[in-house]
Amino acid sequence: MIAAWMLFSIFTGCALTVAAAAADRLASFSKRPRRFIWLTTLVATSCWPIIAVVRTGIAPLRSSSTSDPGSLLQGAQRLSSFIVLPSFNAIDARWSLSLLVTWVLVSTLLIGRLTLAIWYVRRGQTSWKKTRIDGMDVHVAPSVGPAVVGLHPMRVVLPEWVLELEPPLRALVLRHEAEHQDARDPYLLLVATLVTALIPWNVALWWQARRLRLAIEIDCDTRVLNVHYRRQEYAHLLVTIAQRRGDTAHRLAPALSEPTSNLEKRIIAMRTTPTLSRFRVVCLSAGGAAAFALACSVDTPATPDHSSPHSVAKNAAQSVSSAQSVDPARNVFFEFQVKQPVAQLPGVGVPKYPAALRAARVEGEVLAQFVVNEDGKADRSTLKIVNATNELFSAAVRSAVPQMRFSAAEVDNHKVKQLVQQSFQFKLDR
Repeated sequence: MIAAWMLFSIFTGCALTVAAAAADRLASFSKRPRRFIWLTTLVATSCWPIIAVVRTGIAPLRSSSTSDPGSLLQGAQRLSSFIVLPSFNAIDARWSLSLLVTWVLVSTLLIGRLTLAIWYVRRGQTSWKKTRIDGMDVHVAPSVGPAVVGLHPMRVVLPEWVLELEPPLRALVLRHEAEHQDARDPYLLLVATLVTALIPWNVALWWQARRLRLAIEIDCDTRVLNVHYRRQEYAHLLVTIAQRRGDTAHRLAPALSEPTSNLEKRIIAMRTTPTLSRFRVVCLSAGGAAAFALACSVDTPATPDHSSPHSVAKNAAQSVSSAQSVDPARNVFFEFQVKQPVAQLPGVGVPKYPAALRAARVEGEVLAQFVVNEDGKADRSTLKIVNATNELFSAAVRSAVPQMRFSAAEVDNHKVKQLVQQSFQFKLDR
């Protein structure tokens, strides 16, 4: 169950990433801010799987006003099942436990790394010199920066060699960091860092966090160049800072010094003016909308259904479609309007409650599909487990179905085969 939920999260995250990339491209044409596109996508990717699970679990609650009060407990237990994720199958339990342990260990390491970086910055601040340069309060460090560090308050830190720059270039550096301060960009980076640390296995989140950081810098470059029309000097400044980059690898610090790949993209973004054609707008809009619709249409992994205990191994047959088989070996069926549908004969073929699950007080449900022949017996070769909360319950149903007896379906007073689905609910006595 955990693996299925992870795959569901990664798939929806990738679809949302494609939609965000299309929106980012459209925003680049009009020089609109792009960082909020990736921030929204990052939050949606991390929250959407949880919302989908909650929405699935709340479904029984919507009908509680017209059903018995036990459905309220059923809905609550459906929600809690995703947190507890009980599994008494040995292989499933070990696999789920391994995933959980790995998840916790990796998240702990990443959060520890983040904590260590924050401690390192705080320790370094004691040696930084506070001064005022060109009317702006800054901190000067031997090799840290240019960057904005901290959240409250935010501090601009410059390396000592920046003070030796010519006044026009130094003004660009100060303007860039002031824009980061005004936009509260360190908060956005904090959100991205925490999300990737808490959900490290979702590769889509890491890619989105990287694009968010790039979008933050590109937006800041755009705001700076709207005031200082020195594109060539600004590009040379970026290259110079990248070459002299020192000890500035702080994940929460938006900075002029960036990885080479991001630096190249920033320079290209400021030196080129993309053309906007109607065809490209239509293609990007259609692609983004399709990716977003795909992310919203993916079904949530099936949830275990733990109902309130009040009976033992209750069975209920549900006819899904009336069908007559013309080729049982190939499982080919045709639809007919049956006069008399299949009905189970009571007291025959009741599944045995697994002793291990009874001792552990585990309840569950199995949905099985099979064909009932003209003689009222279930065709063992057509038996299919559609959904089950535990493999031991599935095994009990597989053993019981061949022993069950039914009154066969009838079409024009002739007995025919019928495809049915039956729900087997395993519940404990109060």
